[in-house]
Amino acid sequence: MAAGPRLAAGRWLALRRTMSQLRLSLRSPRLRRRATEGVLDPTEAAAARDVIRGWHGYDATPLVTLPGLAALLGVEAVWVKDESSRFDLGSFKSLGGAFAVLRALQDQIERRSGVRPSAAELRAGHPLAPKITVTTASAGNHGRSVAWGSAEFGCPCVVFLPEDAIQARALAIESHGAEVVRVAGPYDAVVGHTDRKAARNGWIVVSDTAYEGYEETPRRVMAGYTLLAAEMLEQLAAAGARPLTHLFVQAGVGGLATGVCGHFAQQCGDERPRFVAVEPWRADCFGRSLRLGRASVAEPPFDTAMGGLAAGVASTIAWEFLEPLLDAALALPEAVWAAGAEALESGRLGARITAGPSGAAGIGALLALAALPGLRRLLGLDASARVGALVTETRFD
Repeated sequence: MAAGPRLAAGRWLALRRTMSQLRLSLRSPRLRRRATEGVLDPTEAAAARDVIRGWHGYDATPLVTLPGLAALLGVEAVWVKDESSRFDLGSFKSLGGAFAVLRALQDQIERRSGVRPSAAELRAGHPLAPKITVTTASAGNHGRSVAWGSAEFGCPCVVFLPEDAIQARALAIESHGAEVVRVAGPYDAVVGHTDRKAARNGWIVVSDTAYEGYEETPRRVMAGYTLLAAEMLEQLAAAGARPLTHLFVQAGVGGLATGVCGHFAQQCGDERPRFVAVEPWRADCFGRSLRLGRASVAEPPFDTAMGGLAAGVASTIAWEFLEPLLDAALALPEAVWAAGAEALESGRLGARITAGPSGAAGIGALLALAALPGLRRLLGLDASARVGALVTETRFD
């Protein structure tokens, strides 16, 4: 790491101390290849993109190059999609949760009245919308998206957060008029609690996590996320850039990875990039699943600041979809995201971006790989590689 931009000395030392904990999981040869149709409906995804592009305040988020990081990695280029300004909500989540709220309200009102309202009619104030409550479990960003969608379309909202979720996230959700309730236990426990509360109160669950018997709404959330991937492909083409060879995507329960990787796979076919999931060192359900060749669980406690990625159980449809697509997964110790956030904020990599722990995870992973030539070789990160990564959220203080 003699040439190019450098990390602050203390941050680099911390990163070096934990480098041995960076865990690369490659696809198990036992994973069967199978068709992925039926999880992401191209027609529904296209409809989601069209609807969201028509929302007030919509603008494509920036796609920027990080020449400093490309030099450190020894690759041709690194492109990063910066979601920190999306709809002024600070996260990619605003694409999925709000769209799913819209569809849930349209379904429910059509069921009650026989007439399906448009988004404009809901935004103008539909008399049935205030009688329908939506709810979700969240680590923060999805909850804010659902709360924002609820405020936009005129219905009450209750968001359940893990008890250790930072206060700034709770306040951001409440700023949209939603009620926030904290629940003891990890995110997966909050999901179960939300489901039970909704059944008892007659609320509509708008979750980005699919589980047995609950898959339609998460599919809609994922459909919204395809807009992020569509923008990336359009922006790369507009820049005259050659296609990506690698795409590093934060995992969590897998909704973002399904939407983004799914759109790339559908649009690029055999020329798609290699897909690498990024997740916390302990909450590495996708890495475990890749190694074992079957859906596997990471047990709490997770002890990570990457709250948006601290999920021990993959969404059922996300694993079903990503099983034949993911090429690898990287499990990150805490120093890795911290190094990524510091390097982005400093501007030394080529662009100045303020990122939170989950948001900086992909860039942190690439920084760590810059010092690990063996892992770079396994992933095919050579001089001809063109790498894409995501900053999924801003920093919430």
